[in-house]
Amino acid sequence: MKLSSLIFRKWQPALVLTLVLAGLLGAAPPPSASPAARRDYRIRLVDPNDKEDPNARRFFFVNEFSVWSEDGVLDGRPVRVLKREEKTAKGDRLNWEFTVNPADQKLLQVRRRIVSRQNKVLEESAEYYYNHFFRYPARTIHVQMLPFAAERLDLTIGKRTDIYVAFNTEMDPWLVFLTPEAEETVTVPAGNFRCVRIKVEYSTDNLPGFFRILPSFLLKQIMSGFSMWVTREAPHYMVKFQGKLEGVGSPERVEELVKVR
Repeated sequence: MKLSSLIFRKWQPALVLTLVLAGLLGAAPPPSASPAARRDYRIRLVDPNDKEDPNARRFFFVNEFSVWSEDGVLDGRPVRVLKREEKTAKGDRLNWEFTVNPADQKLLQVRRRIVSRQNKVLEESAEYYYNHFFRYPARTIHVQMLPFAAERLDLTIGKRTDIYVAFNTEMDPWLVFLTPEAEETVTVPAGNFRCVRIKVEYSTDNLPGFFRILPSFLLKQIMSGFSMWVTREAPHYMVKFQGKLEGVGSPERVEELVKVR
């Protein structure tokens, strides 16, 4: 079985949101708080007494990640390249690059690279979304692009934003609802931030694959129960995310902003 299959074979809607919206801007924003700034996050168990599942078949457990963006060129055209680097405690890395149209953020291509702690490239892959544009509605993003979605959110309390999340070019995208619920002050390792708490839910309509046969009560548990906190003032970035990131029965986790550089 491919290494990538071992890592992602148990993807669920909850695991999708492990790669949740990332960013920075607080009550006293640092000078580097811009879309191009590199923002570092950590992932930890909410209850320190919880333990990782010893029977999990995942290749590694990511406990930190960083996101940033750069200007680039694709086929002679200027593009924006969104980047995410995930790390394990032992130094293994999973690197993502998402190339988008600067004007409307339309997804053009996705590249992924798995690198060992010895700095050896274990696997590389690429998907070309511009060849499949007819399959995706407006506001479609790749699942791993969720750290960048906060930049375009309307944070009016009660006003829902709908986005579509794609796993790959072989599957139809999933509809996700982001609903601002309240303004709150959040404290994370990076400091104190004035935020809007957002409820995150997956639509249960037009589900792909085996999710179609799951009972409704189980679907509701898998596709709800997540909250994220996004800076109230623009530019918007996620400061915190909390929920059962790996599905029903898994320990509750939190993602927290640690540093901007």
